[in-house]
Amino acid sequence: MLNFGNLFPLFFQFFRRKWTEIDPSVEICSNVSTSRIVRMTASKTGSGPFYDRVAAVDTLRRAWEKVKANNGAAGGDGMTVARFALVAESMIQRLAGALRSGQYRPGPARRAFIPKKDGGLRPLDIPCVHDRVVQGAATLVLDPVLDKAFADSSFAYRRGRSVAQAVARIGSLRRQGFTHVVDGDIRAYFERIPHDRLITKLEQHVDDQAMVDLIWLWLETYSLTGRGVPQGAPISPLLANLYLDAVDDRIERAGVRLVRFADDFVLLAKTPASAEKALVEMTRLLAEEGLEIHPEKTRLVSFEEGFRFLGHVFVRSLIVREVQEEDIPDEDAIAAAERLLTEAEATRPAEGSDATAAPPRERSDPVFPVYVIEPGRRLEAKGARLRLVDDIGRIVDLPPGQIDRIELGPGTDATLEALELAAANAIEIDRVNGHGEVTGRYEDVGPERARRHLAQARTVLDPARRLALARTIVDARLRNQRALLRRLNRTRKDAEIAEACVVLNRTIRSLDTAADIDAAMGYEGAGAAAFWPAFGRCFPEPFRFGRRSRRPAPDAANLAVNVVCNMLARDVRAVVIRAGLHPGFGVLHETADGIDAAVHDLMEELRAPVAEACVAASFNRKALTADSFVLDVGTRLTRSGWAAVIRAYESWVAQPVRSPRSRRDVLWRALMLEQAYAYAEACEQGTPYRPYEMDY
Repeated sequence: MLNFGNLFPLFFQFFRRKWTEIDPSVEICSNVSTSRIVRMTASKTGSGPFYDRVAAVDTLRRAWEKVKANNGAAGGDGMTVARFALVAESMIQRLAGALRSGQYRPGPARRAFIPKKDGGLRPLDIPCVHDRVVQGAATLVLDPVLDKAFADSSFAYRRGRSVAQAVARIGSLRRQGFTHVVDGDIRAYFERIPHDRLITKLEQHVDDQAMVDLIWLWLETYSLTGRGVPQGAPISPLLANLYLDAVDDRIERAGVRLVRFADDFVLLAKTPASAEKALVEMTRLLAEEGLEIHPEKTRLVSFEEGFRFLGHVFVRSLIVREVQEEDIPDEDAIAAAERLLTEAEATRPAEGSDATAAPPRERSDPVFPVYVIEPGRRLEAKGARLRLVDDIGRIVDLPPGQIDRIELGPGTDATLEALELAAANAIEIDRVNGHGEVTGRYEDVGPERARRHLAQARTVLDPARRLALARTIVDARLRNQRALLRRLNRTRKDAEIAEACVVLNRTIRSLDTAADIDAAMGYEGAGAAAFWPAFGRCFPEPFRFGRRSRRPAPDAANLAVNVVCNMLARDVRAVVIRAGLHPGFGVLHETADGIDAAVHDLMEELRAPVAEACVAASFNRKALTADSFVLDVGTRLTRSGWAAVIRAYESWVAQPVRSPRSRRDVLWRALMLEQAYAYAEACEQGTPYRPYEMDY
């Protein structure tokens, strides 16, 4: 029996196959960083004209007085307003110091539900008392600045404006001939405000990065979806008004008049046709902002028919108040938040409902690997079938038509006939070392796609197209890192993880300024610097880690990430070859001999949702334990550890995932193949490439 490793040079001389010595590096990172990225991550010390005023003791005291007066419920830390009051002055001093030093982190919010008048439930995220104090201070500082820019048609939570004024404006407009009305409601408005767009609007008025980052930190802490401002937080009404201000201005240019109180509004027009057009225009404007009209709560009416708004009935020239005082909306933001919290304290949380049955999922798995890791196993050919034979003669048949790749670990072997049969059936055979790295490969040459390769080369050689595609790849990597952290932080509520998401938010928003590939790689590096320490906090003890280190892996978690990333790389390479792409032509990663740059490019969008998510789940679910590793000179997997990693990875990629193109549920390897073909299409036709984006 010839030794497997010694056969490859001989095969290369006699057969039209490709034998490639593989660089075991899976993730190629650049240390390049721009000055903007350095500023983004170099210091956590908070300072800025608005931020400094928020951090001032006097401002925090004023905010505390408002919180105390309203006596709302406790947040996620259980601290009540009454208990906070006992140590209020010392807590305010500590908050001021933490804000000035950049050490302030929000505590956990408490989720509660209160009944709506229509029978539904309103979700509330109740911040801790100390966070409500800081948010109240931010509201006191920002409100005078933002309120000056708000349209006259907005009446909710604004100083000097009231429900009575909104009601009076409606009466005045009726007398001016605006007798036809769109009585409207925005569906789940507070829960659906997109963070990125909200921050963009905030930055137009607030030139203070520390202040913006503080608000972004609250948004990240209380929402894992990149959407929504928490009802129950003092800062939320101000942010909600800010987000709709542009819509307020634009709708009145259509010749109608608006009266809005938070997410409830009326549009007043002089004719039925104008009212219908106004509804269409409002629907369009809200859609542009990622929002939608609530169809069941929106209608076209006239003063003759009558309608209800803000606890009043409007019929012809009559305006009748129909509700009790406590049902009138609050007109002060902090008071409104605290009143909701008081209601939540007295309301039993809603019971969880039974999950509805999931629809049938279509499964398609184009890549089916076989792992041979037990020493002494040998791959042989028997007629048209492959088979595995152990050292005592036991046989396992492997039908070639159902296999895409065979991985041979240390101490295993293969016959020449088996290699030839595998190649004839387009089955790739990889020699894998004890670190999960490919040290050799025997494969068929793959489909001849010279035109596709040429299109790839043109993309790489066109600076503008290459940069655009590289930015897209980095953007997907950053967004999926953020999505994974948000998922892992659902129950942890770790403020450091939320802070990392804020850095990722800023990095994503700044990426379009990358002027070249090095700058794009720099942004990826900035994201990695925030991601890995936060990701390491999501592991159980003793497997937590603070930095990413590849070779040699200093700990079990880093080793597991290395191994699973290598497995993902082999899956991605298989689909790259199947799609007729050249694995070496990269746009983000530099094209060089011995580097599968295109594979690394396509892996970027998959690292977080596949490799890193799989590893985190394996440790947290105890599929990988201390017994899976040997920690002596370096770190390595035991034989049982290898089997556990393989089981974990195969279980993970066997999960269904929603295809962004077909909108069907497919398995991960089918999605990888779809993405490879989509990448090829982008190179050949110049169309935008759409990476997979992980949801929350």
